[in-house]
This record gives sequence, structure tokens and C-alpha cells, in this order.
Amino acid sequence: MQSFDALPAPRKVALGRGWRWIVEAFYIVRQQPLTWILLALAYLVINFIVSMIPLLGGPLSFFLAPVFAAGFILAAKKCEQGSELELGDLFAGFKTALRPLINVGMLYLAILIVIGVVLGLLMGAMGVSVAKSDPNAIPVIAGPIALFAFIGGVAIFLVSLAYWFAPALVTLNQAGPWQAIRASLQAGLANWGAVLVSGLMLAVLAFIAMIPLGLGLLLWFPVLYVTAYTGWKDIFGQSATPARPDEPVVF
Repeated sequence: MQSFDALPAPRKVALGRGWRWIVEAFYIVRQQPLTWILLALAYLVINFIVSMIPLLGGPLSFFLAPVFAAGFILAAKKCEQGSELELGDLFAGFKTALRPLINVGMLYLAILIVIGVVLGLLMGAMGVSVAKSDPNAIPVIAGPIALFAFIGGVAIFLVSLAYWFAPALVTLNQAGPWQAIRASLQAGLANWGAVLVSGLMLAVLAFIAMIPLGLGLLLWFPVLYVTAYTGWKDIFGQSATPARPDEPVVF
């Protein structure tokens, strides 16, 4: 594994690149759409089955998420090189860097738990309480709840920045788990506008994709996963092949 200092310095890109990551991901997915849909469906089914395991399902989903994310990242790179994808590509992360990827998931979950505890303490300090006489009572808010909501939103966004590029950094740059999270956060802070645009546009596209009986989600999910690769490529690797501006993204 590389040290943190050995990782390539993240580039600062324009805010509009967040949208281009999605467009570039779409063109990668469009090369072999049926196989990408199969990969996404397989992952969703596996994740659902794992999440149903009593007690262990929730943590296991977090631990395995970066491993499967690595599978999509490697599949995107393979597809971009003109090779045919197969279902086994979904499990490529298990063969390349299983332990560090699982550790990324563990660190991600641990950070979320710490954030949750801190936010819970802040809720108490800000006067969020529920009347004990009525278990169905609506929480009584007596404090600057808008400030609390802002702090919580910023915290979750920072955690997302720390995770977004981490699976790609472990898989494609051979970074260690903690080094990948640090580098992802550094890159995310330098390009928070592009990441925010990408996230917001993915949310909008998800809403649009659900309109035709949700069938558009079959393409939205692969594009979501591949966007992590195109974003990494733009900031840490070589710039992705520019998408043709005359062709819109349609889900």
C-alpha cells in the first residue's frame, strides 16, 4: 500500500465538472447497458439479502459496500478499455483489496456512529425532548433547531466527502484505508462544489428515473456507481474522455 504522501495530489476542478462526471459515467454505461443493469440488480439483491441477516446485516452492509463499489470501479475501467463485462466483475473487489476495502467500510461506519453520538449530545444541549407521559408525542423543540440541522447536514456532507473517492483510491492507487479516507476528504474539500453538484443532480435524475414506473432506475443505479470512477479519474487520474455535448443524458 502507498503512503498518504505518495498518492497523487488531487486536482481542483470547476464546479460544473460534477455534472460532467455523471455524463461521462452515462457514456461508459451506455456501451454495455444490459450488463451494467445486471451488475446493479445483482448487487441490490445481494445487499438486500445481507441486510436481512439478524443483528449482523446492518454492519455487514457497511463493510461490504466499498468492496462492491470497487467492483463497479474496476468494471468501469474495464469497459472503458473496450473489454466485455461479465457478472463476475461485480466481485473483483474481493480479489484485489478485500481487507483494506472492508476496513474502509468499518471506518466509515465508525465515523457515522461518532457523528451520531455527537449530534445526539447536541440535541440534548439544544433542548430537544419528548414528553414522557405520551410515547406517541411529537418531539418538543426548544432550541435553535435550524442551527442543529445545519450542523448535522454539514457533518454528513463531510463524511460523504471522506468516503466518496476512498474505494477508488484503495483499488486504483493501492492506498491504505485511512490514507484513502484522508485523501478523499482532502479532494472533496478542494472540490466540494463539484461533488455537491454531482450529488444534487444525481438526486434529481433519480426522481426523474422513477417517473416511468421506476424503470429508469435500472440505468440510474449503474451511472451512480460509475460516477465515483469518473470523479476519481478527473481528480486523481487522467481526465475522462469528454462526452459529446450534442448527446443528452436520458434515463
